[in-house]
Amino acid sequence: MINQHHGRQSGWMGSILAGLAVLGCGDSGPATSESQGESDTGATTQAATAADEASTGQAPQAEVTWHGDVRALVEQHCVSCHQAGNIAPYPFTSYDEAHLLREAILVSMEEGTMPPWMPADGCQEYAAAPSISAADIQLVRDWLDEGAVEGDPNDYVAPPPPPPMGLSRVDLTLTMPEPYLPTQMPDDYRCFLLDWPETTTSYVTGFEAAPDDLTTVHHMIAFAIPPAQVAEYEALDDADPAVGYTCFGGPGGEVTGPDSAGNWLGAWAPGGITGDFPEGTGIEMAPGSKVVLQVHYNTLAGELRPDASSVRLKVDGEVERPAFAMLWANPDWLSGGMPIPAGQDDVVHTFQLDPTLFLDLLTDVVPANAPFEIHAAMHHMHKLGKSGDQRIERSDGSQTCLLQLPRWDFDWQQQYRFAAPIRFNPGDELRLACSWNNTAGEQTVNWGEGTQDEMCLGVFYITALQ
Repeated sequence: MINQHHGRQSGWMGSILAGLAVLGCGDSGPATSESQGESDTGATTQAATAADEASTGQAPQAEVTWHGDVRALVEQHCVSCHQAGNIAPYPFTSYDEAHLLREAILVSMEEGTMPPWMPADGCQEYAAAPSISAADIQLVRDWLDEGAVEGDPNDYVAPPPPPPMGLSRVDLTLTMPEPYLPTQMPDDYRCFLLDWPETTTSYVTGFEAAPDDLTTVHHMIAFAIPPAQVAEYEALDDADPAVGYTCFGGPGGEVTGPDSAGNWLGAWAPGGITGDFPEGTGIEMAPGSKVVLQVHYNTLAGELRPDASSVRLKVDGEVERPAFAMLWANPDWLSGGMPIPAGQDDVVHTFQLDPTLFLDLLTDVVPANAPFEIHAAMHHMHKLGKSGDQRIERSDGSQTCLLQLPRWDFDWQQQYRFAAPIRFNPGDELRLACSWNNTAGEQTVNWGEGTQDEMCLGVFYITALQ
């Protein structure tokens, strides 16, 4: 999501946070001689097959087939990612494709790594959480045990349509002014200034990223720039002869206060799912605003080509409750206070504080010293990440688990929306914890903007209490 240029500090994020101080079996038969060239199991299987053919006049029929059973299951749980041009490295859109990797499909389902769902069980209830039942896993297991046969295409019954993903409607598409060819190695961070066409106050009520090239586009973040700061960002854009301008950590402008760095509209990273915001909520956009789209290009990923990524937005004229994307981290981490020494396999850093003490300095969405509701949470680390944890430490000594990621996967970062919003009260503390494995490293790693640096960041979508 926000892996940033090596060796640079995240000044934008630092300023915002400054106020905080992924076969067969059978009965054994009698031993056969070596001259027969068969194993015990092979001889038994051949004998059983011969007996079946003698009694029925044809080879035995498999009860579980690709077309009759497994195809629909794979389409329901896997094909959204495992198709040409999408994020998964190999497609499962035909029998041949799935048959080639049939054992890997089963193992990943049995181990719970596919479909990818990173939160631990029992922490919190999330909206639209994907799941695959034990019965479905057994069906795939039976398919393999019976020879993973293709079956009759006429037996195929399409699965039920998946839950809606993405935006319920697209009101506005913002695209880079012209394609950009990444040049900086190994990470190119480029910001593009996009016009906001609305002439009255409106609210972004949904966000969807449209990365042009999944091999090189590593993350995308959209920032709302208020009218008072537009001239500054236009100057940044004009000063660079190429389309856009170089930026690290944020939209690139001078930070004079928490509201001058732009408001986070939405973000996309590998594995991320974007779409409508919680019903009745949205992020305010004033007329005369601009949008800065920051794109991180991984220039070591493959052949570079011009990129023309865009974002799609759902926009409404009014909402019941304005929302704010609150970034959460220890400000000391940003200035070298998050060391991850080489040779250590479980380095942990934690931070907790009551945000109601200063939240009114960051946004006017939530009044000073007032309760608020958390609708969604996101966690971000880099490639040394091992696990992550977000929770509320209640003033009465109890805890509310928000997000627990026992196995961090850099390629599956997304926002997790709660089934119901969670109340945060003044006096409670918001706790963030990250652990890393740096056993293979040769030097201490700290907070930084490059892929080889690290981060520990929580992002919470909040509104005032209803």
